[in-house]
Amino acid sequence: MAEPNFTNRTLWTKDNLDILRGMNSECVDLIYLDPPFSKNKAYAAPIGSKAAGAWFKDTWTLSDLDMAWMGLIADEHPAIAELLHAAKLTHSKGMQSYLTAMAVRLIEMKRVLKPTGTIYLHCDPTAGHYLKAMMDAIFGEQNFVTEIAWYIGARSGNIPRYKPGKAHETILVYAVKYGKHTYNVQYTPYSESYKKNWFRHVDEDGRYYRTRTRKGKVIRQYLDVSPGVALHDTWMDISHLYTSSGWFPGKRVEMTEYPTQKPLALLDRIIRASSNEGDLVLDPFCGCATACVAAELAGRKWVGIDISPKAVELVNKRLAHGAPLGMGSLFHNRLVTAREDVPRRTDIEAPIDYRKHKHILYGQQGGQCTGCRNWFYIQNFTVDHVVPRSRGGTDHIENLQLLCAHCNSVKGDQTQEWLIARLRELGIATREAVTA
Repeated sequence: MAEPNFTNRTLWTKDNLDILRGMNSECVDLIYLDPPFSKNKAYAAPIGSKAAGAWFKDTWTLSDLDMAWMGLIADEHPAIAELLHAAKLTHSKGMQSYLTAMAVRLIEMKRVLKPTGTIYLHCDPTAGHYLKAMMDAIFGEQNFVTEIAWYIGARSGNIPRYKPGKAHETILVYAVKYGKHTYNVQYTPYSESYKKNWFRHVDEDGRYYRTRTRKGKVIRQYLDVSPGVALHDTWMDISHLYTSSGWFPGKRVEMTEYPTQKPLALLDRIIRASSNEGDLVLDPFCGCATACVAAELAGRKWVGIDISPKAVELVNKRLAHGAPLGMGSLFHNRLVTAREDVPRRTDIEAPIDYRKHKHILYGQQGGQCTGCRNWFYIQNFTVDHVVPRSRGGTDHIENLQLLCAHCNSVKGDQTQEWLIARLRELGIATREAVTA
């Protein structure tokens, strides 16, 4: 497993796909993501709130996609390609677009997770069943850990006319290798009725206990040293931050009024269950960075990514003014790093000067341009990066190709996937067209 090629407490402001592609493989212990749910809504924080200016849309169309993603998935992940096609037929092109955007990112997330790693994907019924099938295809159905139902509370207003009201959200949990993943059993307190019914005996010191038989012997289990009920897959003891009329009592201290903000208690439970102290937690859709704050409080390392600069501002405010959280010194010591560049992978052996591969590439490609597929003399070629270095690509030969002058000009600082899609738009034959 490689060391991370970035520092602890880093927040990126950029498309998370670019950042994920630039991260070393197998360097993250736990991923939590709370992506858009594909609800066809636009979310914005109230003016005057801590999160004012934060905005994201949750409406997906083909124009939101790099069309080459579909080609990449079709070529390397046929099971996912079939799922995307089915989503278009059974639901809509919008659902297909949303799932395509999620697929290319989840593929990278699996790559950066350690073999002992776990991923928690937060979703709801809007796209949850499609995401479950996608996670089976990417991580393997044998690595499915559980499906958590988080009870968010029933709403008294706006009662649906033709169906039961919504009262929970879903969190899908997958391991990279089931049985090898980190899991620390968590406990919830016994209910008052359970304690009354079972711990009804009192010893001479006033301690409540119950009797149990173990290996033929009667033993006492004391209430004050009992851990509680082992955590199950229905979480009803962590309230949502919001109600229809505002926030829940006692939650105001952690409120940023960021759209879709989740409670610290929820992330604390996830982090403590599936990572150990000193492990690295990644949130690729970090928003107001609740997962990052929770990881800090739990003694974990963390990195976050969000396309909005508001994420950096919000986490700095939360750390700087987090007296109730005991975190004020973190910001003042300037330990949080804000970045906009793409990290460069260091987990692959350092390559030689990439231009020295020109003759090898010419032979591998048979003198054909990997864009238009036309044959040229070697002097008419330029050595090009399949994934540009500005997007996390390396100088290794696996990431190199030869392009003719025209294709190299068209590609610019884009990926090879983008070039193929653009050449199709221009009516120029591509690799796919030639082999079809």
